[in-house]
Amino acid sequence: MVRLEILIYLQFSNKNVAPLLFQIFLISFLINLLWELIHSQLYETCLKLSIKKFIPLIVVASLKDGFWISLFFMISVYFFGNVNILVNQLQLMTFIFLSLSFACIDEKISLRYKRWEYSKQMPKIWGVGITPLLELAATGVLTFLYIFL
Repeated sequence: MVRLEILIYLQFSNKNVAPLLFQIFLISFLINLLWELIHSQLYETCLKLSIKKFIPLIVVASLKDGFWISLFFMISVYFFGNVNILVNQLQLMTFIFLSLSFACIDEKISLRYKRWEYSKQMPKIWGVGITPLLELAATGVLTFLYIFL
């Protein structure tokens, strides 16, 4: 964890990006909360939960999604030296690649360890659900469009 803190300090010490990172986290959290509400109908696990268990589940999932989007954004800024991710196509593609790769691996592990189960309505590709596969990339790009346009 110390390495990550040093990395963040070295990369961002000359730029006032703390408010931007907070904004990215907050907007991506809100967009992911909406995404989670919509696609939760494609999970058997969510359909079986009471509202008292469902709400904390999607809030925590959305917080984690906001964290991952913020982290992948910081990684892209570190390697490309550019804060506005929309002006550099390679940087944006790197973010999308990181998001899709992470989502695919995370879904495969989560399914293997029965963290959740898809309903029959979940469309799948490569053995994982399409909506969770695309979630971080799509909501991340939507976040960047909202912030930088």
